[in-house]
Amino acid sequence: MEKNKTGKYLKYAIGEIVLVMIGILLALQVSDWNQDRKDRISERKILNNIHRDFIQNKVNFDSVKVINYKSLAALDSITSIPAEGRLTIERYVEYDQRIKVITYNAYSSTVDAVINSNLLELIQDEELQKFLVSWKDVLIDFTEDENFYIKFLTEQYQPFMINNADWKGKNIEMNNKVLSSIKFHNHQMMRRNKLQGVITAIKEEPIENHINEIIRLTQPTD
Repeated sequence: MEKNKTGKYLKYAIGEIVLVMIGILLALQVSDWNQDRKDRISERKILNNIHRDFIQNKVNFDSVKVINYKSLAALDSITSIPAEGRLTIERYVEYDQRIKVITYNAYSSTVDAVINSNLLELIQDEELQKFLVSWKDVLIDFTEDENFYIKFLTEQYQPFMINNADWKGKNIEMNNKVLSSIKFHNHQMMRRNKLQGVITAIKEEPIENHINEIIRLTQPTD
């Protein structure tokens, strides 16, 4: 009798332990499921913000491309004039007004926040992770070429033009002299070549592909 009671007690105790363990495992599973659900909601919010930023980044980048291509065409016209004949101040101003100086300003705050706050682990797509991690370096590489161009304009080209030409047009002799000078022609060629460096970066560096791929990989699925 005692043995039977002991056996029943052990079975009951083991059953209780099993039930408790099952309860704990279920609770953990529910907790994990809830946490995963919260993580996916957070991930979607992050992806939506990144997608929004990079849609605007693409708009800005396309604008930079168009403006720089038009500026390069105007510079090509200026540098070809000395070979055709005398460059007048009127013709120079006509072409120079078509040349716009623009730099690419990208929205990177969401990506920076994700990287700096260790939220990257919430993003499940490993390919997207790689694009986000490398975005900052890609952007820096591209803007370096822009900075070379801007530095040349501010430190060499603009001071030369300010000191050697009369933009009110009163001193015709002075303007004709500078427009026909070797220094002027060399500055225009340097100006064109620096801008060509930006155009080359647009064509050859991975920045545009990064923008397009990040947009694709963050596309809302709903």
